[in-house]
Amino acid sequence: MTEPHPSPRIGTAEREAAMAALGAHLEAGRLDPEEYGERSARVTEARTAEDLEPLFADLPEPHPLTATGTATPVPAREDAAPARRPSGTGALARWGPAISGALPIIALVLFLTVPIPNAWVFFLLVPLGAALFARSRRAGDGPDQP
Repeated sequence: MTEPHPSPRIGTAEREAAMAALGAHLEAGRLDPEEYGERSARVTEARTAEDLEPLFADLPEPHPLTATGTATPVPAREDAAPARRPSGTGALARWGPAISGALPIIALVLFLTVPIPNAWVFFLLVPLGAALFARSRRAGDGPDQP
């Protein structure tokens, strides 16, 4: 009896192709953000092509791997503008814009619910957060970008 061939190991290119394919499915609305997060975490832990197969079993094309286990490029959308990525991949670069947008609401809720004299100081969070997050965003801009 012959032993089945083990699934080929994957490398960085295959993992990046899988992440790009998951991103395309998230953008198309086939995955919600929570499921995208779960699947992308499993992509980073994948060691073989067989580890990636269940992540795309219920999704249409694009799939990241061919039958031989090699990465296939995920086609870019023609109407999409090139994405600006911050140079840092830290939490500030990733969550800064969302937190910055929520700061006025947070300041208002704190102003209305925290019983302290001079509660207006909570509104100082808005310019403070804007300055902090704008600085992190500028750090992601290249020299050729305004």
